[in-house]
Amino acid sequence: MANYVLRRPVLLYETIETLYQWTNDISVERRKADLFRKYGAHLNGEERQRMEKICQELQKVYDICDQLPEDPAMQYYFGKWETESQWQNICLAKLMVYSFLDIRITDFEDSLRQTLASAEARLSRPFLITNINSGGISFRTPAEGETVPSLIDQLEQLALGEQYCWRIYKLLKDFPKALQEMASLLKPVAQQIAPVLERVCSLTEKTYNNWSQYFSDHSIQDLLENVTNQTIREDSLDVYINISLMAVSDILFTYDTQEEKPFHQLYLGVLLSLNIHLERLQTTEESICSLLRVLGDRSKFEIMRRISHSSTYCQALSREMGLTTATISRHMSLLLDAGLVRAQRKENRIYYVLERRALSSLLDTVKSMLLAE
Repeated sequence: MANYVLRRPVLLYETIETLYQWTNDISVERRKADLFRKYGAHLNGEERQRMEKICQELQKVYDICDQLPEDPAMQYYFGKWETESQWQNICLAKLMVYSFLDIRITDFEDSLRQTLASAEARLSRPFLITNINSGGISFRTPAEGETVPSLIDQLEQLALGEQYCWRIYKLLKDFPKALQEMASLLKPVAQQIAPVLERVCSLTEKTYNNWSQYFSDHSIQDLLENVTNQTIREDSLDVYINISLMAVSDILFTYDTQEEKPFHQLYLGVLLSLNIHLERLQTTEESICSLLRVLGDRSKFEIMRRISHSSTYCQALSREMGLTTATISRHMSLLLDAGLVRAQRKENRIYYVLERRALSSLLDTVKSMLLAE
C-alpha cells in the first residue's frame, strides 16, 4: 500500500462542508477557539500564527454565504441530523456525496459526474446497508444466496429517526433527481468560494509538506492509533489523503470501500497537526453528563462489562445477550464515539475492547467534581 497526500482541494467536498457549517452556524472562529483551548499548550507560536491566518481567509467564505437568499432546501440538504452521537456530523448532502465521492477528482463538475456514475453503478445491483455515519452510507454486496431485506426494512434497523430514514429512502430511490436539486444549491456557492480556497492553499504548503513527510515514514494505522482511539488492520489498499480546508479540525477515514473504489480515503482538517491528539473523552460538565447517561443504560453497561477483559465482536455479543446485531452495533457505535471502547479490525470483523484508561479518567473526573474538598 502507499499513501498519497493530495495538494488540491476537492471543490465539491469543500462546498458541501461550507454550506453544512454555515447552515448549522458552526463558525471557523469557534472551531479554532476549541482547538486552542484544548491543545494550545502543545502548539508553538509559528503554528498558532499560521492557524490564525488560515482562519482569517476561511472567514471570507462565511461572508460569501451570508449573502445567500433564504431557501428551505438548504436546511433539508445541509441541516445537521439529530443523532445520539455528538461526534456524528450527518446531513443529507454528506450522505449523498461522501458515499460515492472520489477525492482524487478535484474539479467540481467532474466530481458531480463521477459521484452520479458511482451511485448509479452501486444502486443498480443488490446491496445491503451496513452503516451510516459522517463518512456516508456503507454498502456491501450480498453473498450468494443471502436474503436481501427491503430497503425500508434495512433503514428501520439503523439508529436514525423516522424522518431521516424517509429522506434516505427517497434519495436512494431517485438519486439523480436528488443530486440535481442539491447541485443547483452548490454551484453558485462553489463558483464564489473557489478563489478564496485558492488563497488558503497558498498558506497551507507547510501543512502539505508536514503530512507528506509523516506518511513517508508512518502508516495510516500509526496515525489513527496515535490520534484517535481506533486500531485498524493494515491492508494492501492505497490511501489518498485530502487536507480539508473547511472541515478545519475533523478527521475522517473510510474503512469500507466499494468494488468500484479499491482504495481508502482519509480527510484531515487543515488545522490539525502532529502535536494534537484528538481525545474523544472530554471533561466539560455537559460532556461528563452525556457520558454518565451512556453508562446508565443497562445494555451499554452490560456490553462494557463483557468486553472489560477481552475483545469480542458484535455478532458474538448478540448471541450472548439475546439482542439483535443491529442493536448491539448501535450501542457499540455510541460507546466508540464516547471514547469508552477501542475498535480493532481483524480479518472481516471489528473487535471491541474496553478503553480502561478512558473509563478510569472519567470516574476520576466525576470524583474530583463531586467530592472535591
